[in-house]
Amino acid sequence: MCLIDLLDNLPRLRLSRRHMEMFLWVMKECGAIDVPSQYALRQVQAILQEACGITTNRFVSSAKHVLYVNSIPEIVAKDYANPQTAHLLQHYLEDTKGPVSEIWQATRWKELPPDLLTPMFQHKLKDYYVDELAETVTGEYVIPYMWIIHEGALCCDARRASVTPFSAQKGLQVEKDLVNIRVDKLLHNYLDLKSEGPIMFAGESQGYLERMPNPLRLGHLCFVFLWADDVRGNTSKLISAHKNIYHMHTNLPGQLLQQEYFIRFVSTSPEATTPEQFEAVKEVILKSQKSPPRVFHVHTQRMCKFRLVLPGLPADNPQQSEEASHIGPGGNCKCRHCFVGGPAGVRESDEGYHALHKVRTVCLLLFVWITWDQPGVPRMVEHLTEIRRQLDKAVDGSLAPVSSMQTASGTKDRVTQGWILKILAKVKELKKSDPGRSFESVRAGTKMWLENQPHHLWSPILTIQGLDPHRDTPVEILHTVLLGSVKYIWHSLHANINDMQREQFITRLQCTDIRGLSVPPICASYMSQNRNGLVGKHFKTLMQTMLFHVHGIVPSSMFKLINSMGKLGAVLWYHSIPNLDQYLASLLAQGDLRILIANVLDAFDLVDPARILENGKLHILTHLVEDVERFGPAIQYATEVFESFNHVFCMCSVLSNHQSPGQDIARKCASLERVKHILSGSFWLTKDGEWVQAAPQVRGIVKRHSIIQTHLGPGIMTPGPKNTRMLCLWTEICNNGDKVLFPIPPEGFTWYDAMSVIAQSGDLCHPGTWVCVDGMNDTPWLGRIRRLLLPQERTSHGCVILERFIVSDTMYPHYEMPFLTRSEHERHVIMLPKHVKFHFNAQHDCHSDECVLSGCRLRPQEREVTEHTVPVLAHADDAHFIINLHALHNASILREMLPRHLTAPTPIHDQKHKTSAAKSKATRLANKQKRQMAQSNCIVDLSIGDDSVESDGDLEAIPEEANEWPDQEADSTIDVDARSDGEAELPAVRSRRARGVKRKKLN
Repeated sequence: MCLIDLLDNLPRLRLSRRHMEMFLWVMKECGAIDVPSQYALRQVQAILQEACGITTNRFVSSAKHVLYVNSIPEIVAKDYANPQTAHLLQHYLEDTKGPVSEIWQATRWKELPPDLLTPMFQHKLKDYYVDELAETVTGEYVIPYMWIIHEGALCCDARRASVTPFSAQKGLQVEKDLVNIRVDKLLHNYLDLKSEGPIMFAGESQGYLERMPNPLRLGHLCFVFLWADDVRGNTSKLISAHKNIYHMHTNLPGQLLQQEYFIRFVSTSPEATTPEQFEAVKEVILKSQKSPPRVFHVHTQRMCKFRLVLPGLPADNPQQSEEASHIGPGGNCKCRHCFVGGPAGVRESDEGYHALHKVRTVCLLLFVWITWDQPGVPRMVEHLTEIRRQLDKAVDGSLAPVSSMQTASGTKDRVTQGWILKILAKVKELKKSDPGRSFESVRAGTKMWLENQPHHLWSPILTIQGLDPHRDTPVEILHTVLLGSVKYIWHSLHANINDMQREQFITRLQCTDIRGLSVPPICASYMSQNRNGLVGKHFKTLMQTMLFHVHGIVPSSMFKLINSMGKLGAVLWYHSIPNLDQYLASLLAQGDLRILIANVLDAFDLVDPARILENGKLHILTHLVEDVERFGPAIQYATEVFESFNHVFCMCSVLSNHQSPGQDIARKCASLERVKHILSGSFWLTKDGEWVQAAPQVRGIVKRHSIIQTHLGPGIMTPGPKNTRMLCLWTEICNNGDKVLFPIPPEGFTWYDAMSVIAQSGDLCHPGTWVCVDGMNDTPWLGRIRRLLLPQERTSHGCVILERFIVSDTMYPHYEMPFLTRSEHERHVIMLPKHVKFHFNAQHDCHSDECVLSGCRLRPQEREVTEHTVPVLAHADDAHFIINLHALHNASILREMLPRHLTAPTPIHDQKHKTSAAKSKATRLANKQKRQMAQSNCIVDLSIGDDSVESDGDLEAIPEEANEWPDQEADSTIDVDARSDGEAELPAVRSRRARGVKRKKLN
């Protein structure tokens, strides 16, 4: 029965009722005993769901839509009862000087008021609470203010309380300054001190006594991210849109949260909007804060309580704009974080254009974050004035003024918009019922009706305690970077090259060395044929490799843009930030991230100066600095894992009953969680009040029968197949000039080639892989693995034969990256496998060596070699390579190993955008004239120059490299939808049938 239940609840291998019937029939025909019927299986599943499953609750929204929500507290409680995750839960913020990789190491938790942080800590079976008097081992009295991990040890920021001998009143005087005290120095808690006698405070310190004991004896704080989006509920092309909400428990390490296992379903509905579903979520959060649920903590073997807090809302840009009550790209102020922008005349002015490029700069000075160069006036959740003004204006009975206000301010709440339409209908109703009624009377009656409404007039997200949807919707790198900036570069590249150049680029791209990139094999021909339909994984590959294949094809301005984008992408995909001050900013430096973002924006100005005016995805990059400061590395709140979970939802939707899809999908996702809960060895409460777990045979199913993925640790070599092993002696391996870094084995040993070696970082390295190794005197060496050898006799370690390369002291000027040259003195180095640290990516220097497409290879079809040939890149030599600083894998480790002057970013110019602003204005006017003439059935080639607009001489300073693109035919133009957050659009050549012009095919 257990195995059948498991088979019925595999997330990515869902079975229909018909499939299950056939499986049960086959089992009976094969002679299996006690095979249950499908009815009996459902009955057992219902019993298990009631015992250890998740409750699916019915909820009616303010718009009278019925939806079903899986209980978030019950899902979070299962992480405490799970022995695999309970010990990993983090409940205290951390102040670290080392690498920053988790949200509790950033500043977001520090912004919350103390009553929304974990108020207690247990030490030696005693509970210590904030705002309660405690005594240390030295006899000092302190009042803890906040629990914080400092230098790896749990401490408390506390205020000292002491008896002042010169005080006129008896009692304790509390100091205002905070001191840091380790929790193991605490001896007695408040209850111990109170049992010894009355506690008295003197003077102004008497207010502390009124807060004792702390009423918030509510246990731990659990922080959850909520993701929402529109998701297709079927696998066909038919539209069946659902609005979904998932969540992840961010008290767990970020490495785990990148796995689909820890994405949990909350709710879905084809009718109810996401604000309506957030009404139910808000109700659950408030309930958990008022009466926290009790759960068994398997790590401490004690009962505990927890409260839910919502610190952030990761999603794509349109969804985040909706959550922040922002109008999106249709308004004058296109940013959901700030009020930058305005009418076209303001945005195209020198000051307005420059404001779009300002990158927020922060640094920590005397424990205070100092901010300067703010992009625009920040939006704040407290600013509900604009929404109230729109409601007040709607009472006048006209929609046009309200729409103008929304466009001007960029504030448009979806819930408020529904009420605005109701207000207009009410005004019309009052006028119709009494035509002679005055304007003031109708207005007063409408306002009275509005004030008597029982529901909120704006989104419930705006009133969740501790959440500011304007700041707490962090910039999401999948839709903003890959499906934003990189997509624009890719389309601009193909819009301005001819067929011959495109074929040359695609052939070069196909010859890319992808070792060390952690990307799937490149299919360049597919990318070329479907260049308008690529998805995130394609753009991620292009961002890391495109620079090395466009020399001689694109002008210098486009080359600079591709280079700037690749460097920014590598830094954004850090899993751990080694030096936060260097990454963000300090008093002596601008910060790497700030410089790289500014470089991308400045480079875009040279290629497409109007892009930042038309699309908000470029400007919103400027807010990444603040988001990294508050939430940690950008990869921690990327949405790839949520998008991946959509497949699980889609299969649940396809196999639902389609009569009550929201309820059926929610219950099935709850069943999936139940099976994971049981098989992981988690505990649940029986009716007898006992916490139990599944039997050992059930808990061991996954370990015994799943595909085992072992991590054997660094220095483990994988031997090759026995039938292909070629044996050799040590004299055949080691030449006279080779340097051996381990004791030479006996001469009689025979060796054979191995397939791979596992580096210290866990990377799987094959022959030909570029690696960093521990050299002599703990100096890192770089090189390429030539051979991996294992001894035939197992009494000795294997060895790695490394082709050593020397890192340059200066950057290669063309690519602005360090380059490698082969070592002449120590060409080969032989070392132990455990010395391999990590692998990286390097590309051949085809630019200097002028490599040409002179080679060819046979093209396989249907896994057979055919007589068809394809051109390949023939490298002129094998001694010069470029270290790929655009690679995402091991990007932070590689930069730590290299000298700082080889990786430090430099601004591409002084960031004065007067010239780009003038050119942008000229571009927009020229495009407007083109559209007007196209509507008149005229296609005219307009150039952007001094004759196109009046610019007071500003256009004369436009660099010539900004217009270095060769003239192309009209049919090569690609129009990219700037507002799209999904996949790249279909070929967007505008249809000319309406203008009587024959449409040309896209090259």
